[in-house]
Amino acid sequence: MVEKEWLLKEVHHRVKNNLHTIICLLESQAAYLENDALKAIENSKHRIYAMSLIHQKLYQSADIKAIDMSVYLNEFVFYLAASIGVPGHIRFQADIDPLQLGVSQAIPLGLIINEAVTNSIKYAFPENRMGVIKIGLHQIAGQIELVVEDNGVGIHPDKKQSEMNSLGIDLMKGLAEDIHGKIRFETQKGTKITVTADVDPLIDLDNLVISSTEKGVYS
Repeated sequence: MVEKEWLLKEVHHRVKNNLHTIICLLESQAAYLENDALKAIENSKHRIYAMSLIHQKLYQSADIKAIDMSVYLNEFVFYLAASIGVPGHIRFQADIDPLQLGVSQAIPLGLIINEAVTNSIKYAFPENRMGVIKIGLHQIAGQIELVVEDNGVGIHPDKKQSEMNSLGIDLMKGLAEDIHGKIRFETQKGTKITVTADVDPLIDLDNLVISSTEKGVYS
């Protein structure tokens, strides 16, 4: 049991380091880019950081099976706000239960929040419009419910079809499918994104099989 925990901690540590290296490479590349190419690099960097932070938290945690989403999301949203640069007219409100989730659910949910919050910061409050971005994560019976909403301008009817077919929307839909969940978009009074999914059981370390080949990687 102790050896399995050590091996999993080492995996999380190495994955986190590799993802951090990728972020550094993207930052170096960004110095030579502008306009749409620069935006693409910045978006990719935020998505990778969402995954990297998960592995960092698991490596640092006494419980390597699960991550406390209240700790993770508060830190990640702070990173997003600082990285993108949130103007003073936008406020955040968070209501996040201390849910213990495994990597298979924590990463997709973190990436969905990244897309939703980034879009709200950039597009929901034009011309210094005062606004609030709310993030809620709760467990109701055996289901997780994630809600990210803002009271911004929403999506204009003339642009709704093209906006709802964007890369960010497609990515969120795919991530919701990855956790066998459902995602709903409401765009009339601001934008509200709701994701529901069943809670996945965490890894049973007592029954986790690690082959001799896998052990050799870390020897």
